[in-house]
Amino acid sequence: MIRYKLIQFLNALWILILLVVLIGAYIYQIVERENPCPLCELIRLSMICVSIGPMLNLRFCPHPRHYALSLAGAIFGGCVAIRQICLHICPDFTTYGVRVFGMELYTWAFIVFGCSIVAATILLALYRSSDSQVKHETGYFEWIVMIAMLIIAILNIFTAFAICGFTACPR
Repeated sequence: MIRYKLIQFLNALWILILLVVLIGAYIYQIVERENPCPLCELIRLSMICVSIGPMLNLRFCPHPRHYALSLAGAIFGGCVAIRQICLHICPDFTTYGVRVFGMELYTWAFIVFGCSIVAATILLALYRSSDSQVKHETGYFEWIVMIAMLIIAILNIFTAFAICGFTACPR
């Protein structure tokens, strides 16, 4: 039971980290009045996709398929982030956006996706098929991070639609 509670806490912590990154991106967007580029929108969408696996684990029981969904989102998001890094790595191109601790936000996104792959791997290693037999209870902390992530996901859909509408995003 203690191992199961640890797995639940780690899933909630994983969502919380993704949530903090997404909230930071929104704060930057609002304060600087700078709309995200299409690649940044894909990165945000990928982070939301990564969070779906842990949310399913918290709402239901942990399952390898949930981690597979997170891994797919992290791999896709990592590919998008590395694409954006490669676009700005040439000396003729200027960097885009603000630097945080010396690196651009898309570089940090690549690191977050890499850490998400490691997190999914560790949680998969801790998984046992008997976890589905445990009486499942979702605590307050888990509910709070899940609801907050759902709010951020809805905000992301709203802002993407407000910026782009039904057409291709500008830039």
